Amino acid sequence: MTEVGESMDERDLQVLEQYPFAVNDLRRVRGAYLLDTDTGLKLLRECPLSVKRLALEQSLLTHLRRQGFSADLLVPDREGNLVSVYRERFPYMVKEQPDGRECDTKNESEILRAVSLLAELHLALRCPEFAGAEGLKFCGRDTRKEMQRHNRELRKIYTFMKKKNRKNEFESACLSCFPEVIAEAERSERQLQTSAYKSLREQALAEGHFCHGEYIHHNILMNGGKMTVVNFEKFSLDVQINDLSLFMIKILEKQDYDSRLGKRMLEAYGRKKPLSAAERAYLSVCLGYPEKFRKLVNYYYNTNKAWIPGKHMEKLEKFLSQREKRISFSEEIGYTELNI
Repeated sequence: MTEVGESMDERDLQVLEQYPFAVNDLRRVRGAYLLDTDTGLKLLRECPLSVKRLALEQSLLTHLRRQGFSADLLVPDREGNLVSVYRERFPYMVKEQPDGRECDTKNESEILRAVSLLAELHLALRCPEFAGAEGLKFCGRDTRKEMQRHNRELRKIYTFMKKKNRKNEFESACLSCFPEVIAEAERSERQLQTSAYKSLREQALAEGHFCHGEYIHHNILMNGGKMTVVNFEKFSLDVQINDLSLFMIKILEKQDYDSRLGKRMLEAYGRKKPLSAAERAYLSVCLGYPEKFRKLVNYYYNTNKAWIPGKHMEKLEKFLSQREKRISFSEEIGYTELNI
């Protein structure tokens, strides 16, 4: 193996020597190393995942490759292991790193292509052959239980804020809207409990419907006319609408909940994988839930409350400014066909 830069410590260097490629250069990127090797770009990072989970991920990625999709496969070491360990303490994994830039959240054409690709991925990721006993170990969390837990946390934080004698700007702003936001969250919980979510989840588990788990613009790489989806580490056996919901929320927050764009995204998805009434209703609940607010106050509650970053106020103001548009759009897609 050729020499690498001094930024590589001994521990990492020992790991790299277990792989069947030569490293020409490397640089740090988001908690990992980007490797320029004689067999193409690779990504090296510590591996917090179990060997069984990585094996199933590799099986899913190999399946997608056979279906014609571009994905970042794991690279086995010289002994065929997906995880390499240094001195039995530090597990590492290496993945292929496709070339490309992240999907542009301001480019409508790229957004619609990414939604269309997601629908195709979802059809390809209906894999009953991977949904046996091993697959069932990697089920996603039940959204009903998660929403109940989140709403309990919201009520707890609201009580905490109210009891504070001296309130800062962020706390005062939160308290002014907290009752209405909690009402929204509890309404979403009731809607979910009376929806067809239970049957959607049972079908997903029985038929082997896998989700990417973090389908956002950071994990969609554009290279000319080619799109590659990367970072499947958070995959789960679950209702695939969860992926669509997450992607739409991320995009629509950046686009001020433009309902025209939201409808076009649904239409692009529906042309490849039509949505049932039950799926639309579940998507409506997901989009209607005040998740942005919950994350903000949960972060506040679990960190240093004496110092509130200025960005927190900006995010809260943005949440409040988009609130009516978000609720209106979520209700519309729950009760309207929208030609999808």
